[in-house]
Amino acid sequence: MKRALVHSETDIAHELGYVGEWLDANEYSVERLYRDNTGSPISFPPADLLINLGSLNSAADGYTQTPALAEIAAIKEWINTGNTYIGICYGAHLLANAVGGRVERQPSTLRTVESVNTPEVLGPWVRWHEDFIIDVGSARVHSRSNGVVLLFQSGSAWGVQPHLELTPETLTRMAASAGTPPEHYLPLVESLSSNQAEARDSAFALLDRMVGHS
Repeated sequence: MKRALVHSETDIAHELGYVGEWLDANEYSVERLYRDNTGSPISFPPADLLINLGSLNSAADGYTQTPALAEIAAIKEWINTGNTYIGICYGAHLLANAVGGRVERQPSTLRTVESVNTPEVLGPWVRWHEDFIIDVGSARVHSRSNGVVLLFQSGSAWGVQPHLELTPETLTRMAASAGTPPEHYLPLVESLSSNQAEARDSAFALLDRMVGHS
């Protein structure tokens, strides 16, 4: 059986949602690794795939702390051997740094549901972040929105800014865990609920593409 590592926080942005459904459909065994327990230096065990999820931490210029630096170093080691990596939101920010790119803090948090042009239209998915990927070094950009990188690739490593994993239910729980006022996230839940089939199908299509299943 193929083996997938999932690296995440313990209590926020940690649910796999549509990504979990895809892993089940493709018969992956899943090993969960949590940032609180990985220590430093970080060394990821062997696997067919590493999925790195979101966080309230930052990898933006001037905001990157020691734990993020340790994670960036571990990602460099992982991708330099050609291993498959998928970074979502914060996981994408870490990858951008690992390949010589740059992430910038914005004055306010963006919360929206939108599609991604790759050039095929994927999503709609949730974008919820205040750190924006501005540059990805030598990596290939597959999608931008208003100058912000949404999807990029460096060999077998992919960075995805939108939360392609989120379902309406996991979005609700993530927002509650972050202490977000309902008026800030309920419109996103409503929008995502109206587009569940498209969001799920697009997540499966992109994951297939990223790991070479199609």
